[in-house]
Amino acid sequence: MKYFLFTLTLLLSTFFAGAQTDTIRFQSKGEQISAVRKELINSFLSEDFVGVGLWTDSLHTLENLEYTGLVWDERWLLYYWTGSYGNLFEEVAQFSETRRAIDDLKNQPQSDSLFEWLDRTLYDRRFDQFQSIQKAFLNDEEKAFATLLLEYLLRLDHDEKEWASRLDAFIKHYPDSRFNTYLSYIKPKVKQKSSGQTGFTLDFLLTQGNWRGQLERTLRPSYGIDFGLGIWHNRWNYMVRLAIAGQKLGRDIENNPDDVWPKGESSNFFTPTFDLGYDLINKPKFRCTPMVGGGLAILKPSSTEDEDGNSVSEYPGFSFTSGQLNASVNLDVKLHDIDDADVFERSASDAYGAIRVRFGYRWMYLGKTNNLLDGNMFFFAIGYSMLFR
Repeated sequence: MKYFLFTLTLLLSTFFAGAQTDTIRFQSKGEQISAVRKELINSFLSEDFVGVGLWTDSLHTLENLEYTGLVWDERWLLYYWTGSYGNLFEEVAQFSETRRAIDDLKNQPQSDSLFEWLDRTLYDRRFDQFQSIQKAFLNDEEKAFATLLLEYLLRLDHDEKEWASRLDAFIKHYPDSRFNTYLSYIKPKVKQKSSGQTGFTLDFLLTQGNWRGQLERTLRPSYGIDFGLGIWHNRWNYMVRLAIAGQKLGRDIENNPDDVWPKGESSNFFTPTFDLGYDLINKPKFRCTPMVGGGLAILKPSSTEDEDGNSVSEYPGFSFTSGQLNASVNLDVKLHDIDDADVFERSASDAYGAIRVRFGYRWMYLGKTNNLLDGNMFFFAIGYSMLFR
């Protein structure tokens, strides 16, 4: 009877084992991967190092161009848990963004608790893991890198500036390290504060001016261009500007009864100035800068060319120059960032291109030489501006 029961048990075991093998054989690739991952979780929770190694190898065998068995961070955490630093270093050294992108396009494993268990366990035992790294048969470079990578995988790199400095220190100390490609990939881009920096500004604007006082009758509205070049430092702005405009005379201007600049003739207006301003508002998309300044106001007839190609004026006695004061407001609507590396061959730092609107008032003293030129100007300008820091 005992032999009969033993034989029956053996036959049933063989039957069910064969049935289970057939079931696994006819599962899809994704289902096979899910089944193996469950066994891997069980082995990990039981701290069965041999089982973890076997099931990890099984997942690697099941992977192909369409399916992945372990996500990269799961695999790397397993390397730390088993102390397989050689496999870890080999994968890191072969890292490339293209390869990572190809892995991401594969069918990922079905959601389970593998990563959560790995992450929680290694985080709870992180001090033991760091000690294991120091006791492992590794050189100083490998120990330093393994420590940095474990901190990254366990998300211990909270302060971005300090973390970036540590990665830079490793790259500087080991400039030929096989791990530097990966460290450069994970290094955060820390934005430098703009305080204490100096840069320059450049703008090109189209301008229109309306005269006040006697000038409103003497000159028609002016149209021209307005250039600005300046230095920016800690929100302060120092700018040299030149506005060039043209307009026709609205009435005759006389020096004496025999010397007349007649109505309808063209004239040119030049205003070289120096302006000082402060960024009252400087937001990521908007900037407001009130400015004051002074310079010259120059009004003269348009020039023509003689037979020899020289520039001459038909009304040489009508050239007027005076000092001027001005107050204006610059409004910048920031359109896009500009990489300073394209200009200064260094990292970017808040440089931008913007639409600039500028309006203000000019107080002039042209009327001292001719009362028909007594008056001031309200001006408006719009165009493109750049700030490089």
